[in-house]
Amino acid sequence: MTDIPGHLPHRPPFLLVDRILEREPGVRVVAEKLVAAGEPCLRGHGPDRPLLPEVLLLEMLAQAAGFLEADSLHGRAMFLAGIQDARFQAPVLPGDRLRLEVSPEGAFGGLMKVRGTATCEGREVCAASLMVKRS
Repeated sequence: MTDIPGHLPHRPPFLLVDRILEREPGVRVVAEKLVAAGEPCLRGHGPDRPLLPEVLLLEMLAQAAGFLEADSLHGRAMFLAGIQDARFQAPVLPGDRLRLEVSPEGAFGGLMKVRGTATCEGREVCAASLMVKRS
């Protein structure tokens, strides 16, 4: 198991990755997030029908991308620098277990472009190309 708090600078409630399921540095990362009913973001986002805000799906993918590097990012921030071709196919509800998969598409000028998908029970809920920047 990967030490998530030792690898990323994020802390609750903004640490949005629960587990790393698979990791091949520089090639692919598969992470997991269980969207619990008590998540702070759900309380104010549709109180009658709570949904995970779509922007947090993108942040989850960006955090998973932090594990593509071989070295720890502890003490260094990673920023979501750009979003391309983001598509949201289905809402994410309390109790959903998300599988977050990211792989690099290229790197240039201090930026890394990654392709990420979030799935729930085999159905794709989000796909996007992201630009992330390491500080």
